[in-house]
Amino acid sequence: QDGMFVIIALVDQKTGKLKKSPDLISRGFVYLKENQELLRQVRMMIKKGVEDVTAKTTIVDFDVIKANLGENISKFLYQKTGKRPLVIPVILNV
Repeated sequence: QDGMFVIIALVDQKTGKLKKSPDLISRGFVYLKENQELLRQVRMMIKKGVEDVTAKTTIVDFDVIKANLGENISKFLYQKTGKRPLVIPVILNV
């Protein structure tokens, strides 16, 4: 009903750090070109979320990263926009 928001993040399997800035795809939620500040904040949250999870352990658990990102980004987007898009985190390990 409120669209979908896809997060595609490349995570280095050894270090647990993001390889590059995450790609964000929005369909039926917000127009990305008009919401650059929101996207910048989401990217910072993703980076912090991934690094917080991977800093606590030597084994990178992608399921935990996905669950945390999905929940945190969903709450954040609702606070900022009043909409609840389906948040789909895609974590790729390289």
